Amino acid sequence: MKNGSIHHVYRILLKRKCFFLSSLFLLYAIFGFSQDGIKTIKYNISFSDNSLVECIDALQKQSGVRIFYDAAEVNKVKKRYAKSFNQATLKVITDYLLDDTPLTYDIMDDKKIVIRRRAQMTDAYPQNKTALSDELFTLKGRVVDFETSAPLPGASVKLTGASRSVASDSKGYYAISDVKAGEYTLEVTYIGYSAFTEPVTLHNSLIFDVRMLAGGGALGEIVVSAAGRKVHNVTHATDRNVLESIKSAQSVVSGISSQQIAMSADRNVAEVVKRISGVTIKDDKFVIIRGMNERYNLTYLNGNIAPSTELYSRAFSLDLLPSRIIDRIMVYKSPAPDLMGDMTGGAVKIFTKDAKAVKHFDVELQMGYRSATTFNGQFMTYQGSNTDFLGFDNGVRKLPSVVPGYGDFTRAGISQKDYVQNFSPYLQYGYKTALPMMQLTANYYNTFKISGKSLGMLSSLSYKTESQQLNIDRAGSFWGSDGNGRRTHETARESQSLETVQLNLLQNFTYKLRDSSRLFFKNYLLQQGQSTTVVRTTRSNQYVVGDSTTDLSHLTGINWKELVYGYNPYERNIILGYTQRFLYAGNLGGEHYFTKGKQQLEWNLGYTFSRQQIPDQRVIRFNQNRQDGGGVQGLGQTQDLGWVASYRYIKGPDDIENRNNNLERGMISRTWSRNNEHVYNGAIDYTNKLTSWITLKAGTYQQWKSRVLFRRAYTVNEGDLNSAGYPENENANIGSNGRYMDFNKVFFTEQDLGKVWSNDYLRDDGSALKVFDRTSGNDAYTATEQLNAGYAALSLLPFQGKLDIYGGLRLEYDRQKVAGAIPGSIPGSINHPVLVDNKTTNYLPSVNISYHPSRQFVVRAAYGKTVNRPEFRELSPYRELDQLNNQTVGGNHLLKPANATNYDTRIEWYPKNNDKAETFSVGFFYKALTNPIERMITRDLFFGGPASISFGNADKATIKGLEIDLRKNLGFIPLPFFRNLSFIGNLSIIKSEVTKRLDTLVLKNPDPAVNPHYTRQLQGQAPYAVNLGLYYDNAGTGTKLALSWNKVGPRIYAAANGAPFSVKYQGTVPVVIQGNQGSLIELEREMLDLALTQRIIKSLQVKFSAQNILNQPLRIAEDENFTYKYEKAFIKRTGDAYQSDTNGDMISSEYKAGAHFILSMTYSF
Repeated sequence: MKNGSIHHVYRILLKRKCFFLSSLFLLYAIFGFSQDGIKTIKYNISFSDNSLVECIDALQKQSGVRIFYDAAEVNKVKKRYAKSFNQATLKVITDYLLDDTPLTYDIMDDKKIVIRRRAQMTDAYPQNKTALSDELFTLKGRVVDFETSAPLPGASVKLTGASRSVASDSKGYYAISDVKAGEYTLEVTYIGYSAFTEPVTLHNSLIFDVRMLAGGGALGEIVVSAAGRKVHNVTHATDRNVLESIKSAQSVVSGISSQQIAMSADRNVAEVVKRISGVTIKDDKFVIIRGMNERYNLTYLNGNIAPSTELYSRAFSLDLLPSRIIDRIMVYKSPAPDLMGDMTGGAVKIFTKDAKAVKHFDVELQMGYRSATTFNGQFMTYQGSNTDFLGFDNGVRKLPSVVPGYGDFTRAGISQKDYVQNFSPYLQYGYKTALPMMQLTANYYNTFKISGKSLGMLSSLSYKTESQQLNIDRAGSFWGSDGNGRRTHETARESQSLETVQLNLLQNFTYKLRDSSRLFFKNYLLQQGQSTTVVRTTRSNQYVVGDSTTDLSHLTGINWKELVYGYNPYERNIILGYTQRFLYAGNLGGEHYFTKGKQQLEWNLGYTFSRQQIPDQRVIRFNQNRQDGGGVQGLGQTQDLGWVASYRYIKGPDDIENRNNNLERGMISRTWSRNNEHVYNGAIDYTNKLTSWITLKAGTYQQWKSRVLFRRAYTVNEGDLNSAGYPENENANIGSNGRYMDFNKVFFTEQDLGKVWSNDYLRDDGSALKVFDRTSGNDAYTATEQLNAGYAALSLLPFQGKLDIYGGLRLEYDRQKVAGAIPGSIPGSINHPVLVDNKTTNYLPSVNISYHPSRQFVVRAAYGKTVNRPEFRELSPYRELDQLNNQTVGGNHLLKPANATNYDTRIEWYPKNNDKAETFSVGFFYKALTNPIERMITRDLFFGGPASISFGNADKATIKGLEIDLRKNLGFIPLPFFRNLSFIGNLSIIKSEVTKRLDTLVLKNPDPAVNPHYTRQLQGQAPYAVNLGLYYDNAGTGTKLALSWNKVGPRIYAAANGAPFSVKYQGTVPVVIQGNQGSLIELEREMLDLALTQRIIKSLQVKFSAQNILNQPLRIAEDENFTYKYEKAFIKRTGDAYQSDTNGDMISSEYKAGAHFILSMTYSF
């Protein structure tokens, strides 16, 4: 085809492509570039007692030219090379390396070198061509792209040893006929692809499909080739790549590749990482490594520490990252000098897909059906903004300008009319039909020429909208008792409707300055908005009606009955909320090689900005009583029609059930909060290869982090309060001051919500309702952290590289400063400032030893010290009511850093020719911690109210565990189907023990005969985790199938400190000790996922996924008897006038997330 025709076709394709790109904000100019010829450029390079693999890798790094080879064949060459070249071409150097070996090479388009076996083998490398019989057979199959399974026409297919060579046809099929039985080597090459070489044995006709890697090569390399290349497919990290990285790593590492991710049903990183050995997920978004909860683990995003995305913890929410942008995930489990010291559990390094030197565009559309949600006509919603569909509020919910802004603690001095005119009047919710989940993702790769240098680019844009309906049952231990020692509970039925919209943009650039130097600029942007509508109906003082056959392991189906004291125990909360997050993470860095590759300098500058906002969260509180200047009155209506506004707590025997309705919560509350965090960091890593077996490494990491959180709070209360929002006499009934009160407006009903935010209800004369500004100095905190770190390390490779010793010392200086306030002991009194200034210096030695007795085995041992520092939120005195979980969350400024000593051993096995990406490993680990930090929960059952979540130090803890990891191809089973089937499984068995002193602030009068210390498992740690998966990949048909199963053992969600509910008898008179709430324990749950991917045409793939097929409920139990383990509740007394009583641990909350079925289509241009 002539150039003019090519350009004409090219313009047509470009128009099609630009149509999609413009709609996705990804329009870029398309240019070509060329590369100087391999035969003309000259290089300086030296080899000093290196193997052939080492020489090839050094030559690639020095020249920037891709060299493709089969590692198994190259490693058979036992020669050592020692020679220096001055101004020599690649051809001269390659001729020297392959001289007197069974290998030769081809130069592809003067741009790449492909090393392959010679047609005739030498005696040193014999090819077994002994015929098993005289019968002739046929070898046939299909040559396809590794990533997309698209057929590759015109590929060169050679059967070495049979002197046969063919080319694949227009559909990628090939056939080599009339071949005698025997052992051969199949070699396949294709322009722009990594050469494929694999031994085959013929004893009958064989179908052998070949999957080719576009670009190929080791992890982290950048492909540089001509812009006019024919290949448009893109290959990222494969299973084999990741295994090679794990095998060559200098520490204990596990990982997962883009290849495995693409086959699975996982849609985000949280779902992906739980497939990795020793890793589990909490709350479907937070990573737990080796049973240590999220606060002990670090998350890196493209080399930068990921910011906290949560208001109540230091964790990064992994469900924010879609799986399609991920290249690979590596989990580092043993300390190393160049890793941050704050990684006692481990460090998760997430690498997004990088720029590739290709022109490629693909788009994927996903549609999903979730059981109990999709097409549900009772999906709750409320009036939001017209930009909610883009993941942000357009200002409808913003803090009105008539009141003081964020950071101004002045209380608003405006009229009720101003509140009516400037605040959104919407307080009611409605219903709609939930639509299917929809996600659209587009990836665009291109290359440019800037100042004669090559710039590679990747743009990835993802948009997702998703709904979820949750029906949650709750049962918490209650203060009450009938006087006969029978426990009662507060039960709740809660409906949550969640609408989530998420936009992700990934923009990466790689700029090659010269052969030994490159720059990269990586950017990730996230915008997420979530609208939440919650209706929670509670009943207090309930006991179970049943007998010994009643199953109390689930809340569904339990019959409850209340103890009646002359009041109605029903309450209802309506919560209308919206949360929006904005996250930007960018880093500029470079890699530079000097002195012929002996010295390497890597540097990185990073900036991260995170903003979390909850604008205008509205909470409306109802009960079924009203107080008209006298006692409690039951309304006597049906439950759905009898909801009336919850009045304030009036001390007295008739109102004990209303004691939680304090003034600060109000009948209606409206709050605005904003949390801004900036992180600046810089790092330099320098490596110097002093000799062939001694390498020096040193570096520094500097980080500055700042956070500012502000909140403004407003409540609607009875109008008879004073100007500060408090009654003149706390014992006075509503309206008892003699002023007229319109009680029909004060005690508005749920049906009145559409009229409440009006001048008819909100009155300046106090005759009905009023809005009060509750903002004070304890509605904010500011914090900064300065981290200065440096390290020095040595890497030793004695005994011809069989022993790999990597160790050194890391020094970290950290200073955390937090400023906040706590409210006075009397409501409305002056706040007390709290200032935290923690300075710590940590010396963190570590050593990792790897022994390679052969190429198949690696034996590892590791030792290191780590530190775990409190996070801003954990140190601040700021307290907030988490409406969704009905818990008050506050920090503890007395927290101390935790210190840990870590020990690891592991043995790994890899097959000789690991073309099937197989491995087996067994590892043991032990950790000893001082002052471990845990999430704690407290609640006095008599005073009731929401539980209080905070953080505390235990005295010490130990963790020991076993990890087993297996990846095995099932081709040894003599059926064709199993050749394409692989098993992947891992098992972690962990035992932890924490020692903690009894908290005498909670337990006022502990028994002096009781040991003041007690032991239990570490909060957040699960005793076991299992992952099993079957993966089928048929390259010829383009069929991929993945079936994965996951199970995690029970773990303490929040640990309690106190005493259980109990009854002691004085003679025959029972004395009830109300006690405290017990620990919350998340129970075990199984997950089963299925994914089927099928290539339809060359550029189109269709994938069907089924997630959470078993749909087992997520259950959290309350450890009511304080044994710190789950013991199923049972009924211990029946048949008397009081019906029944329970013992053991009741389920505290239970819900089903729903099975999710997804159909996705991917089209590549």
